[in-house]
Amino acid sequence: TLSFPGLKQPVEVIFDAEGTWHIFARNDHDAAFAQGYLHARDRFWEMDFNRRLASGTLSELVGMNALSQDIELRTIGLRRAALRSWQASDAQTKGVLKAYAAGVNAWLANNPLPPEYGALEITKAERWTPVDSLVVAKALAFQLSFDLDIGLTVNFMAYQQAGQIGGFSGTA
Repeated sequence: TLSFPGLKQPVEVIFDAEGTWHIFARNDHDAAFAQGYLHARDRFWEMDFNRRLASGTLSELVGMNALSQDIELRTIGLRRAALRSWQASDAQTKGVLKAYAAGVNAWLANNPLPPEYGALEITKAERWTPVDSLVVAKALAFQLSFDLDIGLTVNFMAYQQAGQIGGFSGTA
């Protein structure tokens, strides 16, 4: 059972046999808070890496080798777009994003950073914000927009070509 300042009611989290967590909350705010807390517990390094990548600040974390990528992503402007989306969001959406960020930050305030930070000699991470969640979502959408879903078409054309060579109907 999770109980933190900022939760409206206690939240129950159950872990199944595979270690997957299931959140039981009485309202969206508390469910989002618990999800943020658990995401941070399990994946904060990845979350921080991805927000920095999408925001064009990865070189602040991993050094100069990421600078050219930072310049490219700042030029594309996913963080600026995330900020505009935040400003245009309705109160309910903002509430859920704030609750999620509060959950992430509750974990950060009460736990040591993941071991990846030690290798970089970093002892403190920036607090999570609602805009961080939006910029990561925009980066995922941006990345997925370049996926080519043509596997079935390529296979079909290969069958047709094989049929022409082998004397059978590859279309069938």
